[in-house]
Amino acid sequence: MLYTELTSSVQKEALERFKAKGFPTNKWEEWKYASLKSWNEKDLDWTPAPLNETSSASLQTQNGNTSFHGALPAGVEFISFDAFLAANPTIAATWEQRLPILDQNSLYDLNTALVVNTQVLWVKAGVSVDQAITHDYILSVAKASAVQSRLIVYLEADASLTLIERAFTKAGSAEVLSNFVQEIYVSEKANLTYVKEQDLAQNTTHIDHTFITQLSNSQVDLFTFSLNAAYLRNNLHFYSDGEKVVSNLNGLYVPGEDQLMDSHTVVDHRKPNSESHELYKGVLLGNATGVFNGKIFVRPDAQKTNAFQSCKNVLASTRATMNTKPQLEIWADDVKCSHGTTTGQLNEEALFYLRSRGISLANARTLLLLAFVQEVIDRVTHEETKLRLTDKIITKIQTSLAI
Repeated sequence: MLYTELTSSVQKEALERFKAKGFPTNKWEEWKYASLKSWNEKDLDWTPAPLNETSSASLQTQNGNTSFHGALPAGVEFISFDAFLAANPTIAATWEQRLPILDQNSLYDLNTALVVNTQVLWVKAGVSVDQAITHDYILSVAKASAVQSRLIVYLEADASLTLIERAFTKAGSAEVLSNFVQEIYVSEKANLTYVKEQDLAQNTTHIDHTFITQLSNSQVDLFTFSLNAAYLRNNLHFYSDGEKVVSNLNGLYVPGEDQLMDSHTVVDHRKPNSESHELYKGVLLGNATGVFNGKIFVRPDAQKTNAFQSCKNVLASTRATMNTKPQLEIWADDVKCSHGTTTGQLNEEALFYLRSRGISLANARTLLLLAFVQEVIDRVTHEETKLRLTDKIITKIQTSLAI
């Protein structure tokens, strides 16, 4: 039974919308290869789990509760969403007018209805945060549960921030459905670098909805590294709402045995003279299933848009499956846009060359797969994160190939 102590009409209306739709099934076009129908029949705990205190200095979301531990950098605030709107009354009207593309997304309504701890990471105008802020997204529940989390990130004009998110499940946790919403606002001339590292347990279903609005002369470099989970879905939406906006979307997914990873991206160009660059790569191991659905919209006013999308995949096993669907919808006539996707297997000639140099088959395959994904990893400028991701990917590939 759903948690019923709803405190606002917005929550109640959102819950009714979710109840009318239920969890997505494969009859929904946007969830064709990644149904969540089985969660309709499960007996789940919907109430927020308690927060475990920690002394480390970082942003942390534990079982739906978000807090900041340690000293905040100068010029950065961490406050509740209600307090943020009260301090910024002009933003309230803008927020209400936002129009995220939410077709066939009942889980956003579920989050709106049940989330109880929405916080804002607020970077003030002109502030450049020198050190990366780490966001630990932690799941640990005693019985099968559904966890709702929401975080707002707001960068004022000329602000700059690097955010490193590490999502993981603690050992001993029960089965969990994690439903995470992030709404990010990047003002004029602001810059955001955001790295998502998703390394969750095999009993975890994780749905990530990230909506990013960019204003003129802003830049966002976003990286999504999907390493582990039974079911992992990323709904990533970019709204380019100003001129000279730069949006860089980088993704790497490495699903293994009995794992499904689904990437749905939207880049919505609404104003002229902006650009987006999208590079996704996948390595599918064992009987893994991968899904990529990328949409680019170029609105009538978005003349002189440059938008490029590429998705490349390697099936490292004959039992793996990849489903791709790149899409372009263009209503402007002075643009440069392209999209493409490829799925194949390792090059036999390259394997033979490495084997002839005395390299074992498993090591040769690992080297070729690592070379394939290195293009995405090398774009990360945070060295500690780059090294950690490389080690995890090598370990996962080697473990899978050894089976």
